Amino acid sequence: MIKQHNLPLGVQEFLTTCPKANDGVNLWIFSAALKRGELDAAAYSAMIASTTQLNRVGAELPQFPGIHAVTDVTGFGLLGHALEMCRGARLSLDIRWDALPIFPAALRLAEAGIGTGASKRNWESFGQDVSLPSGMPNWQRTLLCDPQTSGGLLIACEHRASSAIVDLLKSRGFTHAALIGEFRAGPPQINVS
Repeated sequence: MIKQHNLPLGVQEFLTTCPKANDGVNLWIFSAALKRGELDAAAYSAMIASTTQLNRVGAELPQFPGIHAVTDVTGFGLLGHALEMCRGARLSLDIRWDALPIFPAALRLAEAGIGTGASKRNWESFGQDVSLPSGMPNWQRTLLCDPQTSGGLLIACEHRASSAIVDLLKSRGFTHAALIGEFRAGPPQINVS
């Protein structure tokens, strides 16, 4: 079993298996669009494919040396679950916006103003511990806080293990697994750049 808060002090690579099936994270925004009648067939198919892909690869991760923590992204969205890891490890995390695998349709929907109340509540509950780039549009923040149903995994690992882990994830169908940031010494907070 991997303990979620077993991160040693020092720089750690941070990667995600999100998206699980097709092109990216951010599924509740799809649900909000579906309720409004604004979700197209391709985005609906992507939503179903992602929510039905299981995180079975998680059972293989304890075999890899260099993995220090794993959590799934669910109701608190990417930022909420990443911040939980920061708090448990007493580390800061730098996340690169441009490295995040996000469904293209989710980008379009968020930019059009579609979002969830949960995303807003998530930001209100932990936004004080997150630094966003100056001028970042609210719709991008919405995506970072968007809750997930059957979300992907966030994995904290040593740099030397990151390539092998990404290769494993991709071989198991998580084709957009990506390195999205780094932990560093500092107070439990997230900096998005």
